[in-house]
Amino acid sequence: MARTIKRLLGGLALGVAVQLAIPAQAGEAAQGGKTVVFVCLHGAANSQMAAAHFNRIARERGLPYTAVSRGIDASTSIPTRIRDGLSLDGLEPVNDVPKPLVAAEAAGAIKVVAFDTVPDAQRGEVEISYWPDVPLGITDYVTSRDAIVHHIDDLIPALTEWPRPRVTLRGVITGIDERNDSITLRLANDSSGDFKVQDGLLFDAVRYGDQVEVTVENIGGAKTIVGLTEQ
Repeated sequence: MARTIKRLLGGLALGVAVQLAIPAQAGEAAQGGKTVVFVCLHGAANSQMAAAHFNRIARERGLPYTAVSRGIDASTSIPTRIRDGLSLDGLEPVNDVPKPLVAAEAAGAIKVVAFDTVPDAQRGEVEISYWPDVPLGITDYVTSRDAIVHHIDDLIPALTEWPRPRVTLRGVITGIDERNDSITLRLANDSSGDFKVQDGLLFDAVRYGDQVEVTVENIGGAKTIVGLTEQ
């Protein structure tokens, strides 16, 4: 069965697009693979600064990327020092209330950058780049900002050459809707994902209740299955 699925998908890698179900809290980060996620401990200081300055630089350069701020253990508010520092730079926080990072959101980003160690449960299979030399913005906003902007200047040229992010998801098929070309998976973390299937041959290879592993890439702005095996 696994070999059959691989054969079916071998010629369809570029044609089977899926839409990952992103939890509501992922919100603005669902930008079709053009999102950069900045992560800090509370999602209230360095990640807010990085996202705000990244978006400013992207706008100035006409780049099609959007940055968001996320926290490992999200706080309930953004410190006044961070708000004031951003305000003096003509900016504001990217969201009024810090939001936690979730693995599905990390998987959908073109790049994830963190200032603090991200637990496996929140990063999933995604590779994370760390900027450990950046001081805490709430202590020294100016020094932190300058270090962040320097990193952003190095990051942006690399984004256009960045390989497509690839993530492996495991789950159980809980819904098959050929009429709407849709398959629903219950993922390993008990969340559900609705996958859009563009080629009907995939329906011949899977059944309700199958445990499967799918490899997903972002191709042309769409979450695309490039491999599927039965577990």
